[in-house]
Amino acid sequence: MVCHRLRSLIVLCSLIVPAVALAFQPGGSAEQPQQLPDLPAEVKELVSTATALNPQETLFLDRKNKAVYLKAHVALEEGLLEMLCCPRQTKEHESILSVDCSAAAVHAALLAIGAEPGEPVRYDPKFQPPKGENIAITLIWKEEDKVKKQAAREWVQSVTRRYFAADLKALPEGFEIPEDSGLFYDRNENQLLFFGKMTPEQKKALLALSADAAYQKAIETLEKASQPEPLEADWVFAGSLFQEDPQTGERRYLAEGGDLICVANFPSAMIDIAARSSADDSQRGYEANPDAVPELGTPVLIKLQRTKDLEPESDAKSSD
Repeated sequence: MVCHRLRSLIVLCSLIVPAVALAFQPGGSAEQPQQLPDLPAEVKELVSTATALNPQETLFLDRKNKAVYLKAHVALEEGLLEMLCCPRQTKEHESILSVDCSAAAVHAALLAIGAEPGEPVRYDPKFQPPKGENIAITLIWKEEDKVKKQAAREWVQSVTRRYFAADLKALPEGFEIPEDSGLFYDRNENQLLFFGKMTPEQKKALLALSADAAYQKAIETLEKASQPEPLEADWVFAGSLFQEDPQTGERRYLAEGGDLICVANFPSAMIDIAARSSADDSQRGYEANPDAVPELGTPVLIKLQRTKDLEPESDAKSSD
């Protein structure tokens, strides 16, 4: 049975966002969810003693271990990201995971484990990163008969799908860039450009094209700059915002639009990263790590905890 305090929290959400929290439907929709594979028994066992908080049984509260669980599915293996996880049928084209649950219900569950919401990102009059309780996010799934567990940050990396630039005053004398090399020279900016992540094989082939020292240095610079870096910023419980419908007077919880767990800063984000990250600037953005994210449709259990509640040997580390 859900405790009295938790009931009060959920009732509170239902009062301020009635169209969402009362139905506990993703994205404010009452549509029946698409049938997707359920969690394997070994993973489902982790929530066997937790309390289901919605009719879909995709949101669970583990009061004893101060954890919130979400049953999600992989919605994106590769591509630019704005979210780590979004409510179903909202922003799956830019979110690794999708969950059949309302953002308001997740907010209430985080309150139930003692998490304190802070403030979403601000851009006016100047940029202020989102604030709030630090939230540790662990992803658990089964792959090749093994239950795997990783910190969510390992599924996110810096953008590689862009041009990288290295200063080069001029191309080596008599040098012509091969059409299939991936290189481009910007004569206006005096820069050598390369699109995407440079592999060791590509680097070796490009270095072999010319022994010119400046050119060699530029290739080395491009190779280093193009290597993806894992997400290092902390996720924080920003708490999103409410918006009143001018016609009905109803207040809507903005995270329902898709901004459940973000990697790009939005004032509507419920959980956001405490660092500058823009969906409009690829140099400050993120993409899915194709070497870490399992195949589309894979059921994944998301574990949310306050960072300060983690045990010394955090389960947010990788394990096979």
